[in-house]
Amino acid sequence: MNFEVLNIGLTDYEKARALQLELVEKRLRGEIPNTLVLTQHPKVFTIGRTGSRSNILVPEAKLKAENIQVINVERGGDITYHGPGQLVAYPIFLLPKGHRDLKSFLRLLEQSVIETATNFGAKTCSIEGLTGVWESPTGETYLPSWHGERKLTSMGLAFKRWVSYHGLALNVETDLTPFSYMNLCGLVGKRPVNLKDLAAREVSMEVVSEVLVNEIKKLVAPWEEEI
Repeated sequence: MNFEVLNIGLTDYEKARALQLELVEKRLRGEIPNTLVLTQHPKVFTIGRTGSRSNILVPEAKLKAENIQVINVERGGDITYHGPGQLVAYPIFLLPKGHRDLKSFLRLLEQSVIETATNFGAKTCSIEGLTGVWESPTGETYLPSWHGERKLTSMGLAFKRWVSYHGLALNVETDLTPFSYMNLCGLVGKRPVNLKDLAAREVSMEVVSEVLVNEIKKLVAPWEEEI
């Protein structure tokens, strides 16, 4: 299945959020095709529906001094961080009738990141009971439990009448310091990692973006006959 790609570059989080909501309404009215929005954000913590500010570990004054916003949003999940050097992808996709399983769609996005990382020689995996994509010291693409693996990609979705929005945040070459200011995804002891630190070859935001788009296209190809 083909979809439009809209790369808006470094964009304020609230502006990107407003764009998503606008695109969701257009997709519901059939005015646009499925659209993947690619972006990066200035430094911001976002807190999902099940999240809490109690997972922020530093005083508000420190966040203000470092120009880190804190925004509550409607996606699933807890708290995460966005910043320059992190690839954020928002799929504005109408799930076809044969694929209206929210967890399966989340797994599809996880798999697209795992395949993207593989293109760069990085070993990553999904972990039972956790969302997102993690490093895989063993090279297995699925682990039954967490044993200290670092997190490469956070994910959180929202849906309106089967149209998805929000999405995934893949650490490519971002400053990881702000992750230490919170319990990542509300999970104590979890640490982040950049793709550049796991990869066997050079990475760039442009190339990673291209690879991710292609991997998502491969995985949603079976939708074609149901659109």
